[in-house]
Amino acid sequence: MVKKSSMRDSPLMWGFDESAFPRTHQFLGSQNPISRERLPSRWRKDNLLLRVSCEWQNYVVKKVDKEEGEIDKVKLMRRTYPSLTPRLFLTEGGDCYTMSYVNGRSFFNLNKEERIEQIRRAGELLSRVYFEEGENCSKIDISGEVRKGFERYRRNRKEFFNDDELNLSKKDFKVFGSVPNQLSHNDLNAANLMYDEEIKVIDPSEEGYNDIARDVGRYCASCFFNNYDYFGNDGEHSLAVADGFLKNFDESVLQRAKYYIGESFLSFLGFDTVTTSKSVLKKLAINTLTGEGNIMDLLEEGFR
Repeated sequence: MVKKSSMRDSPLMWGFDESAFPRTHQFLGSQNPISRERLPSRWRKDNLLLRVSCEWQNYVVKKVDKEEGEIDKVKLMRRTYPSLTPRLFLTEGGDCYTMSYVNGRSFFNLNKEERIEQIRRAGELLSRVYFEEGENCSKIDISGEVRKGFERYRRNRKEFFNDDELNLSKKDFKVFGSVPNQLSHNDLNAANLMYDEEIKVIDPSEEGYNDIARDVGRYCASCFFNNYDYFGNDGEHSLAVADGFLKNFDESVLQRAKYYIGESFLSFLGFDTVTTSKSVLKKLAINTLTGEGNIMDLLEEGFR
């Protein structure tokens, strides 16, 4: 349940202490604040997230773990992709920032008939923005990091596999040997891309290396599987969702995105599902991480 209060209430609310963040309170006070409410966070339950409604516009104040480096990533994303990222007004203390409130809906809040078209819009926008930014980027070799990432995920999910299953020790990761050295969100999932007249990304992660195909693969996997798991096990519709997104990207991106899709399914095995057996996730992970076909065929086989 969303909690709402008047700004005339106590300045200490839900762990947000005025004395710890005086510049934030001073800025918001100058905007003629009307009310504030705590917003739910689907994945990161410990973050403090407030929407502050003011006379002229609404703001989001977010308090995060400074050790995770989220604020630095938010600043960098805003400078690099201003058309994708909400305006950043203020940072304070290394663990609190204020930005414009995105009046949109995540994938979870879209109606069924909207999801395919909206995710197509998202793919079109990301493809254009990432291409424009990365056209003249230098190339780097991240194959070693990708292999280490897989080994970590596989080790953490060992309870779901026999020793001879999903063994990629001999897999060639050369597709990651020359990747555009380009800033990516790194944790793009169904909850943190917001749809309205404009599309904005929120909550970037500092985790790991930069590869925009990681965003493509992770977002596709998240929307595809959550569409199936949350909304009635409609495999045909889930496949159409994935296809609407992926068809916006060229083959070099898709070759890498296929791995990140499989890596996502491997990660999802560690979390509770709503209606779907973990055996489906396991099959999807094996298909996309070891299969040689195109992504859509490998995803479709996961439901058979």
